[in-house]
Amino acid sequence: MQTRRVFPFAWSALLCGLTLAVGGSARAQTPQTSWQRSVEASGTVLYGAASQRVLNGLLALSSESDARQLRADLQTGYGDAIDLVTRERRVIVRNTRGTFGIDLTPRARWSPFAFGLAETSLQQRLASRVSAGAGAKFTAWRPDSVRAGFQEDASMSLAFLSEQTRGLGQTDSTRSAGVGTRHRWSLRLRYRTRVGDALRFSHLTLYQPTVDRVARYTMESISTLAVPLRSALELTVTHRERLDSEARDRGAPSNRDGQLLFGVRASF
Repeated sequence: MQTRRVFPFAWSALLCGLTLAVGGSARAQTPQTSWQRSVEASGTVLYGAASQRVLNGLLALSSESDARQLRADLQTGYGDAIDLVTRERRVIVRNTRGTFGIDLTPRARWSPFAFGLAETSLQQRLASRVSAGAGAKFTAWRPDSVRAGFQEDASMSLAFLSEQTRGLGQTDSTRSAGVGTRHRWSLRLRYRTRVGDALRFSHLTLYQPTVDRVARYTMESISTLAVPLRSALELTVTHRERLDSEARDRGAPSNRDGQLLFGVRASF
């Protein structure tokens, strides 16, 4: 039992070692690296018979060269609702997610990559979910020029990952459905483009079924429309939806978790 719990960490260490080894052998000269950092704050507020607020924060860091792209981000969210009759307040959203990834030859048509994720979510009754994997990305479209610092592209990727999930309230003696070790395929579709001279649109769909059972899956869809205010500041509207076919098995009220967020993002 202990071996299965540490498997994602061993898998992550192996993937990182292989990726760095391949990257070191493929690098013939020191490439020029560009760094980008961004901070985003967003939220929604509802009022009337029930008062509800949801706040989200996102911190992202990335570096890119011809030989390698590194990226990491940390996202956190909180939300509560107040009944105006009883004046009772309850937490409805509380989540934290951190991701890390490395792409080799990111500007090539084909690019191998490795990634890792750790998250917790009250809505999906996740005490913890840790995963790691590796795969390859195919870029179908990427203009030679970058307009106003925004990279347009269309790509798809296929990967294999292993994850370990613990449910809220779970102990060693009280295991429930929807937890444990899962081995998954990961299919990702991404599209980023400019709409006119000002608007920037991006969409990402992630589908991750288990290897042995397609009906047991997680799925995520994120669409963002950004309007630049200044050179390093933009308004954002983001629709995010996450599906976990086993969330209700862990006690969640629904397998679906969706948000419509309005925010401000600063890049530097």
